Amino acid sequence: MVYKLKQFMTEPALLTGAVIIAYLIDFIIPIDFNRFGIHPRSLLGLFGIPLSPFLHGGFGHLFSNIFPLFALGVLLRSFGRHLFIGSTVAMILLSGLLTWLLSSSIVVGASGLVFAYWTYLITTAIRQKTTQTIIIAGITLLLYGGLILGLASFREGISWAGHFSGAVAGIVVAILIPADKQTR
Repeated sequence: MVYKLKQFMTEPALLTGAVIIAYLIDFIIPIDFNRFGIHPRSLLGLFGIPLSPFLHGGFGHLFSNIFPLFALGVLLRSFGRHLFIGSTVAMILLSGLLTWLLSSSIVVGASGLVFAYWTYLITTAIRQKTTQTIIIAGITLLLYGGLILGLASFREGISWAGHFSGAVAGIVVAILIPADKQTR
């Protein structure tokens, strides 16, 4: 059991660690890495899509993303390593592309991926209705049910487009890359 838990934590921990390391490098080096975020509807802004989840506007922004990124990542990883990696890449790219289309300002941060994980886990439970998927969705809602409020937040400095795009990406990826009903 402990081995399984450690196994489920490895890739989410590596991803979360990469996000933290990117923030620390950005903090130490006197270059504003956030300029490499998603620039809406700009050809060069497309390069920010894979980088954006690793860039954050400050410690509070980083802090608000790393715990749900890790926790929801562990829940997603319980469906398998290949699914975690493939769906994470797909969610980053799709949510980033949608953010690129919908946003009105530069977007950085992992919250789009957090919303994508969240909706992926819930969509999977709705579609598959297995004991495992329902338990995972229940844990997801128990821990982060309040994320739904992030979709209704239009505060300055918070990317509604990033949150919405992540939520849509999670649903789409759950349909296109479903968790195997015989998950491990």
